[in-house]
Amino acid sequence: MERFAERSREAIATVPVVSSTSPSSSNYQCKNDLLKECILYGSVLKEHEEKLLQRLRGLCDPGQHSFNEHEMDPDVTVRLRRKFGGPDANSFQWHFRYMGAAEPDVHCPTIIRKSIDSLIYSSNMMEFVKTLGLRMDYEYLTKGYLFTKGNIKIIINNITRTEKIGTYDPNVLKPLSDSLLIEMSVALPDTKEYMTTAKALRSFADQLSPICDMQKVEYWRRLQ
Repeated sequence: MERFAERSREAIATVPVVSSTSPSSSNYQCKNDLLKECILYGSVLKEHEEKLLQRLRGLCDPGQHSFNEHEMDPDVTVRLRRKFGGPDANSFQWHFRYMGAAEPDVHCPTIIRKSIDSLIYSSNMMEFVKTLGLRMDYEYLTKGYLFTKGNIKIIINNITRTEKIGTYDPNVLKPLSDSLLIEMSVALPDTKEYMTTAKALRSFADQLSPICDMQKVEYWRRLQ
C-alpha cells in the first residue's frame, strides 16, 4: 500500500492545474503545492441541522455556498471528487486530492497531515485510477454547505451511498446515516509552523459546542 500511495503522490504532483469553482476544491490553498492541513471532525444529527447552520451564520464570514458532489476513494490517501447534478456539473473535471499520513504529534489539538490538490480532466477516471495501481474502495454522493471564517473552512456533508456502483438513480441511493459529517480545516505552507494555527482552529471549533463536538479523530488507528 505504501508503494501505491507513493506512486499516487508522484502522479498527482505532475498534473496540470486550472482554477476551480468547486467549494470542496481547496479554494484557499496553493494549487499543486505540498501543503500542511490542520483538521477536526464532528457529526450532528440531521434533526439539529438548522441549529448548526444558525450558529455558523453568526460565527462565520457572510454568505454560504451549497454543493452537490460525487466522490470516489480508491485508497485512504487518495480522493476523487466532482460536481454532481446541476447545470454547472462537468463529468470530466475531477478534484484529485492526495492526503499523507497524520503526523504523530500528541500535543497538537488537531490532526496534522500533508496534502496535494489538483484538478484533472478525464473521460475515463477508472482507467486513470488503475494506472496508479489502485482500485476503488467506495464511492458516495454528498450535498451540503461550505462556510468560511478567515482561512478556516467548515464543510457540512449530508452523505448518501449507492447500492449499485456507478448508478445514481434516486431509487438506489440510501442515506449513510442519520447524521451530518462536519469537517473544519485550515491549510498552510508545508514549511510553516502549525501549532499556532491548530490552536486557533481548536478555539473556533469549541464555539460550536454543545451543538457539535469537533474532535481530533484518530481515523488511521480505526483503519488498522
